[in-house]
Amino acid sequence: MYSDLMSYNILLAIYLRPVAAQYLAPLPEEYSGVAAVLIEDNLAVIPGNWSYESNMVPFYNVTSDDEDFQDAADTIAAADFIALSPDFLSLIGPSATLDRIVNFTSPEVELVHEAPAYVPDTNELLFSTTTAIGRLWALNLDTLELRNLTLDPPLSNINGATYHNGTVYVCTNGGDVRGIFSVNFTTGATAPIVNNYRGRRLNSPNDVIFDSPGNMWFTDPAYGWYSEFEGVGEPELPQSIYFFNMTSKALQVVSNDVVHVPNGLAFSPDETKLYVADSANLQGRPLGDTDPMGLRNVVAFDVEQYPLLSNPTLVHQTEVGWPDGLRISSSGLIVVGVRGAADVVDPRTGTLLGKFNCPDDIIYNVERIAETGTWFLIGGKHIYRVAIAETSPPLAGS
Repeated sequence: MYSDLMSYNILLAIYLRPVAAQYLAPLPEEYSGVAAVLIEDNLAVIPGNWSYESNMVPFYNVTSDDEDFQDAADTIAAADFIALSPDFLSLIGPSATLDRIVNFTSPEVELVHEAPAYVPDTNELLFSTTTAIGRLWALNLDTLELRNLTLDPPLSNINGATYHNGTVYVCTNGGDVRGIFSVNFTTGATAPIVNNYRGRRLNSPNDVIFDSPGNMWFTDPAYGWYSEFEGVGEPELPQSIYFFNMTSKALQVVSNDVVHVPNGLAFSPDETKLYVADSANLQGRPLGDTDPMGLRNVVAFDVEQYPLLSNPTLVHQTEVGWPDGLRISSSGLIVVGVRGAADVVDPRTGTLLGKFNCPDDIIYNVERIAETGTWFLIGGKHIYRVAIAETSPPLAGS
């Protein structure tokens, strides 16, 4: 978290540069202790000659020969919270904080961290190192101590996870047979829930959630194949979104032609909408750089005739990187992990309200403590704890 002095310096920089202030609006007085900025006019015009280094840098890393604009961009880069709309300030509140609670060191910092699941029984945050075999960690949120769960039998390359009715469910995207598994977070015992679609191997289950009736939904892109994970053969199925009936054990494809590379997914609070991230700009074997012209969207589906999906609607395109894991707030806002931040989007209008800023990091996934304003951002370099006014809804089926 930036100190109060840093917050003061950010505001001082704005007020002492009258020309740069055309890009940054003053914050309300009650936000004086928050390391936040409020951008004027969404930076619709960048003055002078400007450029950026690569498709993997956020918008504030644009380099301009206009000194006042560059000063504003540097101020934006230093903030914890970037407001593109005054409404963003209301949702974070005047006591908002962003803390780094885990700092990864080499070689762990070079790896991908995924699969966050908050376990209320133990007040732990589970997460994985998906680019390594068999690593599932538990972070004690009281002491911030880490323990490595010994899984029996071991699971390969865990990528997505969710807590539901006393059990953690995880996705594996490595090994000869991929699927959804249950994990006993106390003993480490694992058991398969589903590992095939009518005799065909699943590609690389990526993220998993439950609905209020107690049924499971998950995405199945081909990232295990793209990433050349051990044991993963050529894909046998389209990249799809699945519905799994936990009673009948029937696995049903609900979409495979709208979202090209399905990634994170989440329901609206009333479960009438399903939001799915499409990271189609990050695919191919071997997995390389993102395609600047590739799709990097969040798509909303209507859930009208359960469990069928209809009326796909584009609600967000990231400016950089790709959309990854996502969660929904109590008022229906999307919080989605992207390069350098978590974007906060109002899906009713498709408006990007603001960002939880994590410069020089990649946010792979997002988790929350239900019915509180505590959110977790899972990055390559750090795990962040965000405390804001906006809460998250109750767990499905609770």
